Amino acid sequence: MADEIHLHVHSDLKCEYNTKTLHRIRRIKGQLNALERLIEADAGSCEERVIQARAIEKGMTSLITHLVECYLMNTARYKMEQDPDAATQEIARIFDLLNH
Repeated sequence: MADEIHLHVHSDLKCEYNTKTLHRIRRIKGQLNALERLIEADAGSCEERVIQARAIEKGMTSLITHLVECYLMNTARYKMEQDPDAATQEIARIFDLLNH
């Protein structure tokens, strides 16, 4: 029974994270489309284009942070219980990806 509750909570949390992740991706796609339209129309100043590109960059940074948080909440903490060494190596690989 406890395992069933644990799996249900884990599944709900994954679903919530997936919903938030997709929302972030759609927002970034909208920002990219807006920048593309701006450039295609030869509209906006270079400063406006850079501001839009920086907003996209910040959105990507936010998405990456969210994905790492999702991994830690949905995967790493459970793997840590089963195989701490493997989980630690996996976390180290993710941090390595963040730094390159």
